Amino acid sequence: MNNISAFPKLCIEVKMPASNNIEERVILSKNLTVRTINSVQQELLQSIEKNKSTTIELSDDCQVDISFIQLMEAARIYAGTAGKHIALARPASNAALDVLQRSGVLEGMSDDDAKFWLHQKGIQ
Repeated sequence: MNNISAFPKLCIEVKMPASNNIEERVILSKNLTVRTINSVQQELLQSIEKNKSTTIELSDDCQVDISFIQLMEAARIYAGTAGKHIALARPASNAALDVLQRSGVLEGMSDDDAKFWLHQKGIQ
């Protein structure tokens, strides 16, 4: 007669790969300028790599310069080529909208750009 209790119990821990996460919301710091852009880049890259969709939340009183706009454009391209989705939680406003206007990004904006930055179908 076999004595099953004579065999040690096996404990198997199964972890799901991080890439199976569906969506993550990233709340960015209030300082989104050239001084902090490297840490913002790392945070975004980690979220894009681990998740199918990343939603980015900006505070109403954040500081933004052109480096943040450039980073977001690069993140959009990177996410798209990786089959991932990236979006802003709310349309760009205040400082972010001001930088978009001053930098000329709003001029000749594609429908995809308008949807991402302004949550619109196109520039009106």
